Parts: sequence; C-alpha cells; structure tokens
Amino acid sequence: MTDRLPDATDVPGALVDATAPAGAIPLPARFARPTLLLETLLATRLELLSRDHPWPPHTLAQRRAVLMRLWEQRAPGLFEQDGTAESIERCLQAAFAEAAAGRRLEAALQFKRAYYLVCCTASSSSRARLHGSHNGGNNGLPG
Repeated sequence: MTDRLPDATDVPGALVDATAPAGAIPLPARFARPTLLLETLLATRLELLSRDHPWPPHTLAQRRAVLMRLWEQRAPGLFEQDGTAESIERCLQAAFAEAAAGRRLEAALQFKRAYYLVCCTASSSSRARLHGSHNGGNNGLPG
C-alpha cells in the first residue's frame, strides 16, 4: 500500500504513466486534445507550487518529457498562426529552465503563460468552427 502525503496534488494520468523511459512509451496515432495539454500544464504548475523545494532532476525530466510529448502531438495547424506555437514553446522551455534553476515561482509563471496561450487559441478555434458551421461552412466569414 502506498502512503499518500496529506498535501499531495493529484496529477493527470499523462504525468503518472510517464515513468517508463521515453523510448518505451509508444506514441498514439491520434493527436492530443488541447484539453489534455491544458490539464497537464495546470497540474504541473500546481505540483511545482505545492512543493517547498525544487523538483529533483528525475522529476523534472519526467515532467518535461510528458509535456513536450503532448505538445508534439498537438493537432496540426491549431497553434501555427501568428507565431503562437513558437510563443508556447518558448514558455515551456523557459518554465523548465527556471524549474531546473530552482526558481519555482518564475517557472510557474511561464507554465501559466503557456496555459493561457493554449487556452485562448483552442477556444478561439472552437468559436471559429462553431460560427463556421452556422454560416454554411464558410469558415465564419459572411457570404
């Protein structure tokens, strides 16, 4: 039986299942949903903030592998407009660099920025699809 610390934070399955080496985890053929990426970003940020000390190197490597794998599995084209993908990647890289340096708050801020970029882009895409379907499939454009 595993003892659970009273202040332990639940994490999504994507983080829990990432204990195997990166090469041992098969990549699914389908694309990751933005909601899974959002959930994992939020859980990672909350876990980082709930600690009184920096992540050990193996935890940092695991979290990086999971988040970057989810990012690489994103739906094609969703984040590619106006440099959004590059901005999200910069936030993720900065977050892990800050975490590696022991700067938890700065890392959490970068995860938060990435979260908002993913969230805003995904919701904007959903609205565009919704309006496109009501306007005769004209991608939300009149006429």
